[in-house]
Amino acid sequence: MNKKFSLWSLCIFIFVIFNSSLYIFTNFYLPLENIIYDLRFKIRGAIKPKDRVIIVKIDQESLEVLGRWPWDRKILAKTVENLFKAGAKIVGLDIIFPEESNKISDELLSEALKKGSCIVASHFEKIYENILVENVIKKIITEKYIVPIEQIYNSAKIGFANVEPDNDGVVRKIDLIKFYNEKYYYSFDYVIVKTYLNNEDINIPKSIYINFYGPSEFVDVKNKKITSTFKKYSFVSVYENIIPHSWLKDKIVLIGSTATGLYDHYPIPFVESYPGVEIHATVIENLLSNSYLQKKLNKTHNILLITLLSLILGYIFYKIHPVATTFFIIFLNLGCFFVSYLLFLNNIILEITPYLSSVFFIGFGSILYKLLFEQQEKKLIKKTFSKYINPYIMEELLNNPKSSLLSLGGEKRIITVVFTDIRKFTTISEKMSPENVVEFLNQYFEVMNSLIFKYNGTVDKYIGDSIMFFWNAPLQQPQHEFLALSCVLDMFSKIEELNNCLGKDFKLQIGVGINTGEAIVGNIGSSKLMEYTAVGDTVNIASRLQDLTKEYNSPIIISEFVYQKVYQKISNKIPIYSLGKIKLRGKEKEIEIFKVGDFCYYW
Repeated sequence: MNKKFSLWSLCIFIFVIFNSSLYIFTNFYLPLENIIYDLRFKIRGAIKPKDRVIIVKIDQESLEVLGRWPWDRKILAKTVENLFKAGAKIVGLDIIFPEESNKISDELLSEALKKGSCIVASHFEKIYENILVENVIKKIITEKYIVPIEQIYNSAKIGFANVEPDNDGVVRKIDLIKFYNEKYYYSFDYVIVKTYLNNEDINIPKSIYINFYGPSEFVDVKNKKITSTFKKYSFVSVYENIIPHSWLKDKIVLIGSTATGLYDHYPIPFVESYPGVEIHATVIENLLSNSYLQKKLNKTHNILLITLLSLILGYIFYKIHPVATTFFIIFLNLGCFFVSYLLFLNNIILEITPYLSSVFFIGFGSILYKLLFEQQEKKLIKKTFSKYINPYIMEELLNNPKSSLLSLGGEKRIITVVFTDIRKFTTISEKMSPENVVEFLNQYFEVMNSLIFKYNGTVDKYIGDSIMFFWNAPLQQPQHEFLALSCVLDMFSKIEELNNCLGKDFKLQIGVGINTGEAIVGNIGSSKLMEYTAVGDTVNIASRLQDLTKEYNSPIIISEFVYQKVYQKISNKIPIYSLGKIKLRGKEKEIEIFKVGDFCYYW
C-alpha cells in the first residue's frame, strides 16, 4: 500500500469519526434535514384522506353570527347535542375549559357531553417561576397540567392537546403519551382513536412524525377544483342544525378553531399557517390508517451504514478522475434523495443529511487531495528533472505528470544522442590549480548547458569534461535529429567566442559524436538512488563516434541515421562529407559516418 493511499485512508477514518460525532452529539445537520424533510411533502403534493374525521370549524362566519369568542357554553352544548342526534360516533372538543362560567351553561354542556362518546382537551403549560436559591433569584421552568372544570372533567374523557413545533417553528411530530408526576397521560388524539376502536389493544408509540395530507385546501389535479383536505362544516350550520345527518353519521367530529384571530395556527411543511384542529384530525387519521411516518433506522444503524458508505466512496473516489468524481457526487446525492423519497412514500423517514455529507465531503475532499498531491508530484518532478531538463520540457511534464517518471523503469524510444568532449583537457588542467580547473569546467558546462536547454535537449550526465545529452525524451520531439545538430553547431560558434576571450595561449576545442536510434530511456538505479538516463547500442555508438573525432581530425561526426534525417535541411548551408563505412566493436554490420562542416583541430 503506497503512502498516498495510506494517507487518504487516514483522512477517511478521521472524517467518519468527525461526521459521526456531528450526527450523534450535535444538531448540526438538523436544519438541512428539516428542509429536506419538508421538501418531500411538497414534491409528493396533497392527498385526500378517508372521510372518517369531520371538522366543525369555529370560523369567521360563526363568529359574525354568534358573537365574539368565547361563547356561552350553552351554545356549545346545543351543538354537541345536534352532533350526537345526527349519529356522530365521537365528538372531540379541541377547546380547554379551565374556568367556570355560569352554572346553568356549565351544567348544560356537562349534560350534553354525557349523551355520547366525547373527548375534551386538556393542556400541559410551561410556567416560568422565580425562586430563591442561596440568596439568588433564579428563573426556572416548570410544567403544569391544566384540565377542564370538574363538571366537564367528569362528563367526558380527557386528553392533552399540546402541539409543539420544532426549533424552527414548524410542526413535524407530536407526543401521544407523556409521563408527568409519575403518571402516564394520553393525548387528545390517542384517546379519540382508542375510543373509536372500542379500546382495542393497539400499539401506538409515545410520539409520531405526522404524515400531513396537504394544506387546508388544494387544487385537485383530476377535477381541477379546490378541495378541502378534511371535510369541514361551519359551527353555526351545525348549531342551527341545517347539516344533513347523513354527513355526520358514524364520523369522528372535531370542534375547533380555524379563524386566524383565535391564534390556534401553526406552520407545517406545506404552509406557514395551519389550524391546530386540522393537525389533530391528521394525527387521528394517521393512527387509524397506520400511515404515520416512522424512522426504521436508529442512530446506530445509520452510523454503521454511513461508515460503510464512506469506506466504499473513499476507495472509489480515490481511483476515478476528478471530473468523473464531480458527476458521481451529483448522481449519488440525487440517488440518495430519490431512495429517501421512495421510502417516504412508504411512510419511512430516512435521515439523509449524514449520507449526503459523506458523498459531498469525501468526493470533493478527494479532488482537493489529488490536487494537493499533484502539486507535490510536480515539485518532485521539478526537483528530479530540473538539473538536466529544459524549462520548456519541465512545464510540459508538470502539466502532464506521470508516475513512470518518478519510479524505476523505462521505455523504448527513438532518440538522438550527443557526446561532447574537451580535447587535450589533461594538458589544459595541468596548467591550472584544482580550484581553477573546477571553476573553468563549471563555466564551460554553464555555457553548454544553456545551449542544450535552448534547443530543448535533456542533459543525461557529466563524465569528467564530457557531456552526454539527448532529444526526444522524456517528451516526443519531431525533428529531434535536426535539433541536436543545430545545438552542436551553435556550441561551436559559442566556443569560438570563448576562445576570442581566452587569448592566444589557450584554445578550447571539443569533439562531438551524434547518433540516432532506439534506446531504453527511464529511471535506472535503485529505489533510493536513481538517474534518468538512456542506455543501449545507440548511446554506445554516439560515444564511439565522439572518440573517432580525434582519429579523423573531424570535430563533428554523425552516423548515417542522423545524416538521413538532416541532409536535405542543412546540405545547402553547411558541407557534409562521408568518412566511409566503419565496423564498430561488437557489431557485425558496418555503418557509414559523416563529417559535418569544415571544422578541424589545430594542435
